[in-house]
Amino acid sequence: MRLNKFKFLCALALLLSGQLLHAGHALPEFKAKYSVYYLGIKGAEANYVLSYNGAGYRFAQDTHLVGIASLFAKDSVSTYSLIDSIDGKLLLSKHIYIQTGREDNKDEDISITWQTADGKLDGKVSGVVRSRKISHQVTSPVWEFLSFQVPLMIEANENRKEYPYNALLKGEIDTYNFVLQSSKIVKYAGKEYQSLQMVRKDPNRDYQLHIWLLPELHNIPVLVENYRNGSVHSSMKLESVSFDASKAIANNAIEEDDDDF
Repeated sequence: MRLNKFKFLCALALLLSGQLLHAGHALPEFKAKYSVYYLGIKGAEANYVLSYNGAGYRFAQDTHLVGIASLFAKDSVSTYSLIDSIDGKLLLSKHIYIQTGREDNKDEDISITWQTADGKLDGKVSGVVRSRKISHQVTSPVWEFLSFQVPLMIEANENRKEYPYNALLKGEIDTYNFVLQSSKIVKYAGKEYQSLQMVRKDPNRDYQLHIWLLPELHNIPVLVENYRNGSVHSSMKLESVSFDASKAIANNAIEEDDDDF
């Protein structure tokens, strides 16, 4: 009896330790593959990997050309962001962006050091963006085009309307303000999901960024659309995703339940 009870307690402790380890992260690890379209034609594939490290998250993206586009160019993008948990806050600490195949140097190497003394948040941003040195002092979290997806996936829900994020865009600090535009049913991999449509409008140009999130799948973006002057210029569609090394949920296309998606 005592031996069985001891075994039960050991098994329970292992189970709880695993749950606590996962509970320390608001998002599970995942791998996602997207097809990238330009003016309706598939021209690239993008692979995303969110993984845990000792300090928080590592979020990486690798993109390469496919199909006809790969016959005329060899462009590729490799980028990653380190997002640390510091005093209960998720904060970007490092961002690397490397693009090959073009004459223009669009590479980025950004570091951010944070101080949280006396409950205040002070960050020093430094690095090189497009061959230009940058330096900023910030007093609130700051993100870039890749890492902002992490807090958005964590925070997005149908009861909150706006999601403003300070963002480093081409080395300058701007604001990514997303607004919950709609919530509706979409079909992915043969199953219906409730989706959240987040929209960011460029205050200076007729550009919009639309991101469709699936709350049931940890708010993974299922469709991303870039609009220019009222028309879709480029888009990304989720082809497959796996969480915590589980079997991938694969799809050949994203579908809608009506004609106004």
